[in-house]
Amino acid sequence: MLRTTSSTGSLELATTSEEFQQRYENANVEWDKDSGYVLLWPKATNGYVKLLSDGRYVFRHYIQSRGVMSLGQCK
Repeated sequence: MLRTTSSTGSLELATTSEEFQQRYENANVEWDKDSGYVLLWPKATNGYVKLLSDGRYVFRHYIQSRGVMSLGQCK
């Protein structure tokens, strides 16, 4: 689970998956200047997670030049 709050700079990662934890706990993080989204991209993989302020998310991961994408709504 990735969780942010409305204030820029607050990000929480809580997961039982060791692989997910290792991939995202030290990820690069970029906050939108208007707090509309936060973008995370792991240092060791190709892809990103974009969490929007309305709860929607975009997950994109690239494996051998092929993209995998997921769109959804966080609760």
